[in-house]
Amino acid sequence: MRPAIANQRFLISVLFLLLGSFPLAVRADAIQVRMITKVGVGQKPKLEITALQNVERVEVMLNREDGKNVGQNFGALGVGEMREVFLDGKPGKHHYSGRVTCVVDGEPQDSQIYFDTLVGGELTVIVDKTKVDLSAGRMPIQVNSPDGKVALRISGASGGEPLLEHEQEFTGHDPATPLFVTWKPLPKGTEVGRVDVKVTDASGAFKSFAYSPWLINIPHEEVNFATDSASIDRAEIPKLEASLSKIADALAKHKNLSPPPKLYIAGHTDTVGTAAHNLDLSRRRAQSIAGWFRKNGLRIPIAYEGFGEFALLVATPDNTDERRNRRVDYILATEDPVLRATEFQAVWKPIK
Repeated sequence: MRPAIANQRFLISVLFLLLGSFPLAVRADAIQVRMITKVGVGQKPKLEITALQNVERVEVMLNREDGKNVGQNFGALGVGEMREVFLDGKPGKHHYSGRVTCVVDGEPQDSQIYFDTLVGGELTVIVDKTKVDLSAGRMPIQVNSPDGKVALRISGASGGEPLLEHEQEFTGHDPATPLFVTWKPLPKGTEVGRVDVKVTDASGAFKSFAYSPWLINIPHEEVNFATDSASIDRAEIPKLEASLSKIADALAKHKNLSPPPKLYIAGHTDTVGTAAHNLDLSRRRAQSIAGWFRKNGLRIPIAYEGFGEFALLVATPDNTDERRNRRVDYILATEDPVLRATEFQAVWKPIK
C-alpha cells in the first residue's frame, strides 16, 4: 500500500520573502521553497529549500529572461535540512521562471515558479539645503534609485511632538533629475528646529540624515568703518551694545533649542576694488565685530567669515559703490548657515 503522502496533491510550498516582511503561513508537506528576491548592494537573491519530511531528491531548474540558466540538483534531504540556491548578485532587475522538483517514494512532483529579483546598487542621496523651502513644503532630493520612498519628519524649535510626518513613494524616477518631495506648508511663522529625512530604495537599502534649519537674523544698525579699515571706532560702540542686547533677548526666547545656537558674523562689501581685496576686508571686519561680542560678555560659540562681493544684497556691475552691499549679518543658527553666495565656499572661523 502506498503511503498516504503519495496521495496528497501538493507536495511543495513556495514562500516569497521581500526584504523586511515575513513568510506567508501556508500548508507544506514535503519541502518549502523560500524566495528572497529583493536585496541590497553586496547581497544575492536566493532560494532556500527546506525539507519538511524525508525526501529522496530535490532539483531546481530556472531560466532567466536573458537566456541564462540556473540549475541545482540536491540529493536526499532529511527533515529540517536546508539548501540554498544563490542567484545573480549584480545590481539590477531580473525575471526568472522554472520549476522545483521534489521526489518522495520514487514519485516526482513539480511546482512551476515565476518571480522577479531586484538587487539594489549603492544608494546615494544628496540634498542641497539652499534649495529646500520648508515654508512652501518643497524639498528637492537627488537620489540614484528609480523606486523607493522618502520619509520626512519636521520638529519644532522647542521640541515636543513633530510638526509634520510625511511619507512619499516614488516609482520610475529618473536619477538624473531631482526628486521633489512636497507636503502641506506649515503655518506661517513656524520655527523649525530639526528635519529628519530617510530615503529607502526598493531593495530595502536606506540612507538617513538630519539637519537643523533654525536660523534668525538679528536686526541691527550697521557699524561704519573707515576706508580699508577693520578697526571699530569708539563712536560705533553704542550700535554694538544695542545689537548685543537683541542677541541676548533672542537667546532667552530660544533657551531650549537643541543643539544650542551659535552666533555667526558674515561680512560683505560692494564691488569697488578687487574681489581678493574685498574678501579680505570683509573677513577682517567680521572678525573685529565677532571679537567685540566675545570681549563684551557673549559666551555662546561665535564664528565669522567674509564674503566680500560674492553674496551681494543688490546685484550691481563691477566697481559700483552700493551702500546696501556694505553690510555685516548677525545670524543666530544651530548649525553653519549656508549663504547663497556664488563661486565661494564659506569656512566659518571660531572666535576663542
